[in-house]
Amino acid sequence: MNGVHESAAQERTQEHARERTPALPGVLLVEDDQDIRDTLRMALEDEGYVVSVAEDGIEALNLLRRSVESLVVTLDLRMPRLNGDALLRHLSKREHLPAQHTYLLVTANRELLSAASLRLLKRMDVPVVSKPFDLNDLLDLVAHAADSLGVATVH
Repeated sequence: MNGVHESAAQERTQEHARERTPALPGVLLVEDDQDIRDTLRMALEDEGYVVSVAEDGIEALNLLRRSVESLVVTLDLRMPRLNGDALLRHLSKREHLPAQHTYLLVTANRELLSAASLRLLKRMDVPVVSKPFDLNDLLDLVAHAADSLGVATVH
């Protein structure tokens, strides 16, 4: 009988801990390469994030405009229709969108970033992740970005 009461008390304690812990933020994964997108999505979901995907900057912009929650946005530099650099420039002109979300720019072509782009990245506090990257390093950056949004993360 005593074991039953202890078990019920432990369950209530765990339930209260879950209620006090804020949920992880959503992650918007903006990547045109399906293999990379699928791998990152699975890794982020394994960490407990709810992941939305966009295949290019236009799709990402539409999702960001509709989002009511703050998101961690991992953004590829080179994409069709609207690349990551152009998307960030567009977002920087919209007062609420840059402040609502936090961004990571992922690229294999860091040298393509102009001086103006680098200044914008610094002003928006957007880290640049070079491909190829270590998956654990990227997950740590996402967790840090989530922390900057003021929500709990799983480490």
